[in-house]
Amino acid sequence: MSAEPHAHMDVAGVGRPVALAATLEPLSRLVAFSRAIGAEQVSQRMLKVASREMSLMLNAEACLVSQLEGGLLREVADYSSSEQQVARGLSYYLADYPTTASVLESGVPCSISTDDAGADPAELFVLREMEMQAVLLVPLLVEAQTWGLIEIYDTRTRVFSGLERYLAELAATHIGALLTGFEHDERAQRLYRETLASLSNALEAKDAVTSQHTEEVVRLAVSVAAELDLDLEAVRNVELGAVLHDIGKVRVPESILNKPGPLDDDEWAVMKTHPEVGEHILRPIRSLQAILPIVRHHHERWDGGGYPDRLSGRAIPLGARIVAVCDAYRAMTEDRPYRKALSSEEARKELDQGVASQFDPECVEALIAALGRRDSAATVVALRPPSQD
Repeated sequence: MSAEPHAHMDVAGVGRPVALAATLEPLSRLVAFSRAIGAEQVSQRMLKVASREMSLMLNAEACLVSQLEGGLLREVADYSSSEQQVARGLSYYLADYPTTASVLESGVPCSISTDDAGADPAELFVLREMEMQAVLLVPLLVEAQTWGLIEIYDTRTRVFSGLERYLAELAATHIGALLTGFEHDERAQRLYRETLASLSNALEAKDAVTSQHTEEVVRLAVSVAAELDLDLEAVRNVELGAVLHDIGKVRVPESILNKPGPLDDDEWAVMKTHPEVGEHILRPIRSLQAILPIVRHHHERWDGGGYPDRLSGRAIPLGARIVAVCDAYRAMTEDRPYRKALSSEEARKELDQGVASQFDPECVEALIAALGRRDSAATVVALRPPSQD
């Protein structure tokens, strides 16, 4: 009589853990996703990690994240579990893809497979171009507004289940919340930067030669810092250091700043004081202590032949090394009274020639990569389906 109850208990005892494991496993994947993206402090890096973690969470081959710009979806992050580049640099015109447009308008995810006879031919075209068999389209919202699209691809013929769609929606909600935080923080930081930039603007009003120079150096320096995977605080310090790197020139006479030819020895001696003068001007501002090394050392050279302290190699603060290469590139690509601007390609060759003598090799490599990304972003390469006429 006792054997039957024990047998029944064994079956129940096995069944409950199996069912519990099946319930907890998707939750575990979602928690892992949230932890991974929540640890990132820079929006671009967060999106890159999110594309990887979304693929892993749904056991898929690849993931793309695109941002909506008018009627164009532009890819901003991607991941593939293989070496194949899925769609880096491509964009989509919404007018060409009715199903994608419907997903963004309705806010409802959609799963498409190559074995679906009723699928939108334009979407099937994309799958063929990507060498994929299935895709899950998930809208990405920021502050209740359509921000972009997440596309999860697989090389297998599959229909993403209701649970998988739900997990993807929850993940997209988390991504949207983080993007909201980044954008709010960016607005506050922008106000701070604009306040500091007023100091730099005073310099640019004095120095006609370098008008708009600082603004471009700042953009380049931030891009290089991101390429080098610096953390958020370091990126911000590089940005502020680039904004104020030449502030010491306010003490340099305009006759020297705007001289149409080479400086003589005495004039050059005055010009070379501006890094130390800039450090002296900013030192009383407590919130700017972290950028003082950038301001002081942005004219040091990798080989030790720079100024004011003749530092060399990694003894030069990284932020100063970044600003130095960006400052040099910008100077080469703008007209000066005594010479014409070099082309971007010519300036890049000059940077290569200065590697390991004037510039940190890693910073040069990062700048060239950042310029390549900018060149790519400036050219819209849209994936368009063949005409259905």
